Amino acid sequence: MKNSAFFIVSLLYSIFASAQNLCADNQKLTEKTSFEITAYGTSNTLVAVTNFNVSSTFNTLSGRKAIIAQIDKDAPTQEPQNYYSLECADSTLLINNRNIIPAYVFEEYSNMNFDASASSIAIPKKLDVGQKLSNAAYEIEVEVAPITHRLHYYLTDRIVTAKETINTPAGTFECYLIEAKTHMKPRNNNTGSVKQWFAEDIGLVKQVDYNVEGAITGINLLTDLKF
Repeated sequence: MKNSAFFIVSLLYSIFASAQNLCADNQKLTEKTSFEITAYGTSNTLVAVTNFNVSSTFNTLSGRKAIIAQIDKDAPTQEPQNYYSLECADSTLLINNRNIIPAYVFEEYSNMNFDASASSIAIPKKLDVGQKLSNAAYEIEVEVAPITHRLHYYLTDRIVTAKETINTPAGTFECYLIEAKTHMKPRNNNTGSVKQWFAEDIGLVKQVDYNVEGAITGINLLTDLKF
């Protein structure tokens, strides 16, 4: 089964302020934290289920960082296949994981190994509705031995459009909704736009990708969370 990636850092606060801080001072993430991400493809079919365990958390010069071990649910062994990170640094939340990769990519490149550990997406810790964000880019390595293909996923015209309550199988979260235009190199007809819901001290809770006609082409969703 294809891989997906997601990233969780801690419990969110129950109340949002006007300008929400995505990195809370009261962080509860420990090495006991685990979570699950489920990806659905272009026909709402199950694409991947991926488990993650927090392997370590530590302070840095500019904030705090968590290291997350990825364990694919259908892998022959339960050894980590890769490691990702999330860091609250100064005024920015840095997310280094594979949940940003649209589910349709895993659907199209089935049974292949993916790696996005060299890329990260930056989001200001404090957000306001209407706030414009800088463009983002993700490099995705698809391994087809002995060849490694590189895909580039671009998010442009990013803007915070709303504060919403999102219900998932893992719980209910207060989120900021960030919308963007998307395109990919090599070209992919499933790109067009994306909606991403971010929660305090958790990061990305849900992502929905659309093509230019507005049809859903992929969903990444938080489906389990344990502390």
